[in-house]
Amino acid sequence: MQTTRYLTPALMAPPSMRATIDGHPRAYLAATLATCFRGSAADPLAGQLREHALAAQEHLGGGLTLDERAHLVAVARATQRRAALLPLADRPAVLSEVVRRLLDDAPGSCVALDVCVREAVTRRYTPTPAQIATAAAIVEAVTL
Repeated sequence: MQTTRYLTPALMAPPSMRATIDGHPRAYLAATLATCFRGSAADPLAGQLREHALAAQEHLGGGLTLDERAHLVAVARATQRRAALLPLADRPAVLSEVVRRLLDDAPGSCVALDVCVREAVTRRYTPTPAQIATAAAIVEAVTL
């Protein structure tokens, strides 16, 4: 019997024998927050952020219970509502900084999101000291 070379043995194993992914609530929260970015012709980086966030969210969700995911989604929505009170020009910088901070110690499945958000923070949405302070306060308020 020949094994298909594109499927790793881990993926071919029955689900009961596959390695489980431990829950990473901070990373799941960061990915959920990052889904609020919308790409456009003027800002393709935001679209990349959203794509990587959705992929990370899908991967991380398997390690959390349904109740944990529901709670984290509620926290993310409340955080987005809090960010909506900021001036429009500050929102992307503050939210990208919040996501970057929440991704500290995230698992390997968040590497693409982490790289993308760090690029966003350093190149596209460079936060001011006041925006960094606001992001730090938000992270402190939602620290799990």
